[in-house]
Amino acid sequence: MYSSETLIAAYADEDRRLQEVVRQYPLARRGDRLRQEGLSLIQTLGHLAFWDIYAVSFYEARLADRAVAPMTFADFESRNRHELQRLYGLPFEQVREAYLTATRDLLAFLHRHWDDLDEQERTNFTIPLKHRRHHRHLLQEHLRGLSPAETAGAAAE
Repeated sequence: MYSSETLIAAYADEDRRLQEVVRQYPLARRGDRLRQEGLSLIQTLGHLAFWDIYAVSFYEARLADRAVAPMTFADFESRNRHELQRLYGLPFEQVREAYLTATRDLLAFLHRHWDDLDEQERTNFTIPLKHRRHHRHLLQEHLRGLSPAETAGAAAE
């Protein structure tokens, strides 16, 4: 079982790794969809923000009133698809800021409410961490497929 400090440190480390991948992405390729799942860098950041926002709002509601019903998988996927479509036309910095805000809110929630969560709820907060890691790996794979000339220019951008 994780302690709050261990889990928060793992999120911070994963965020640092993801931000490094973001910095390596060429500006012109941020909207490219990845081969495996069809999300672009921009959509990936928005998708992760959506997950984090949902997790925090769900558990805040549960802590206030334990009768909160979880969203069905179909409803969750529908809302996620809608969010991805909305994000596709937004500027990168706006989506990146939404991701950063959602990450800060998730970590703040864990700081404030760790002791209020039961063991299963604490374990559930490892899922968004694994989800984040999965998407970072997909982004890294996509980066490896780009030419060295493309990725070399990313730092300058």
